[in-house]
Amino acid sequence: MRLSRQKQYQPLLDRTLENYQIQHLARRFDFGKESRIAHLLVHTINARMDEAERAISVTRLAPWSLYLNHQGKHLALPLLRPDYLQPMLRGGDFSAGRERVRQACIAILQEADPEATEEDLPARIDPWALARRRGPHRYVDCLQTESRPPGDGGGWRTWIDALKPKGPIARLNTLDLSIPEPLLDELTHFVSTEAGLGRIISRRLVEETVTLRNACCPRPSQLQSGEMLVLATHVKAHPSVELAARFRRSTPVVLSVWKPGELGANHSLSSAAAQLEQLKRRLVRVCFEAYRQNGLLSQMDLQWIFQISSARVSELLRSAQREQNVVVPTPGTILDAGRSMTHKDIIVGLHLQGYSVREITRMTYHSPIAVDNYIGTFESVLVLKLYDMPPFLMARLLRRGVSLIEEHLNLIERLNIDERDLKEYLLKRGVSL
Repeated sequence: MRLSRQKQYQPLLDRTLENYQIQHLARRFDFGKESRIAHLLVHTINARMDEAERAISVTRLAPWSLYLNHQGKHLALPLLRPDYLQPMLRGGDFSAGRERVRQACIAILQEADPEATEEDLPARIDPWALARRRGPHRYVDCLQTESRPPGDGGGWRTWIDALKPKGPIARLNTLDLSIPEPLLDELTHFVSTEAGLGRIISRRLVEETVTLRNACCPRPSQLQSGEMLVLATHVKAHPSVELAARFRRSTPVVLSVWKPGELGANHSLSSAAAQLEQLKRRLVRVCFEAYRQNGLLSQMDLQWIFQISSARVSELLRSAQREQNVVVPTPGTILDAGRSMTHKDIIVGLHLQGYSVREITRMTYHSPIAVDNYIGTFESVLVLKLYDMPPFLMARLLRRGVSLIEEHLNLIERLNIDERDLKEYLLKRGVSL
């Protein structure tokens, strides 16, 4: 069943600084998940901190703001705000929201550089726009549709293994971890009065709330040009545990949307193939950077980070995974949230080629438990298929969803496994027929 526009975009609307702080208080200090008191405390603490920092000219970047150092000036380009989603909630497509992004960002760029034009903007927030007319290859010709043999990674695994991002908490300094004593006393008293907590607990609550605020809203000096902070889905935010998106755990992560040298080199990429290769590497990079900070980026997140449609994001990620035989960490591949089959395809395909669980774990960046689970489910479906058991009975016996069983059956069909191959495979695996 197709999701309504509101439900489709609600997770983005819910992933705010205040909601992140409120859910932290719910887990840490036993507030309700929708506590009005927690909301009041967070709102008041943030507002008072904003006032205090404005008085001493401290500047912070909101989540989803791409930081760029342009001609010595600090720019914060907002790539996602609630108002960008309004045209889409009313039935429009992504291009309507992207146009609002362009208007907001060009105004910021021209304020810093009066000579800047709209032609300067795509290179910073929508580089693929520059390559749409660059031949000789078409977009679809640059997508990999079949998995390559392992070993054709072209150094991607070495490059991925070397990604060691510095998280937002590690970037905080004394200024971010401390509060002026008079303000701390004022807020401690406020929390104690409103929430009925003791002074020690109230003080700790204020300090933790402020630390979360500062981690999610870094100062320009804490980011490199081309970096961006995003509130991502936490790696332990299983949908089965928290069905409502606003209650799921999130975590702040810092992403290298642009690495030093990439932005300038973008103009020199003369073909669609070269542009796509760079874009795929950037997509894969931020997914692994988020993962190594305990976060996961959805296709919807990546849509706004890179200003390309989620359908294009899906195609590019699938192509990259097939080219490199790696599993890119996303909610769909790590939490099984969504209908992506690419990670199952790759893991089962490598297993059928004779690779061990340990080797597959290293090649796909999945845990041994997850690899064992995929292979075990696949083999169970193979056995039951041999005896012509209908999918709904398979699902009941294996305690899996019918849709998951059908995905494995489709995978068996795509792999062209006939009855003879199936029996031979199961005999090799020690299954007595």
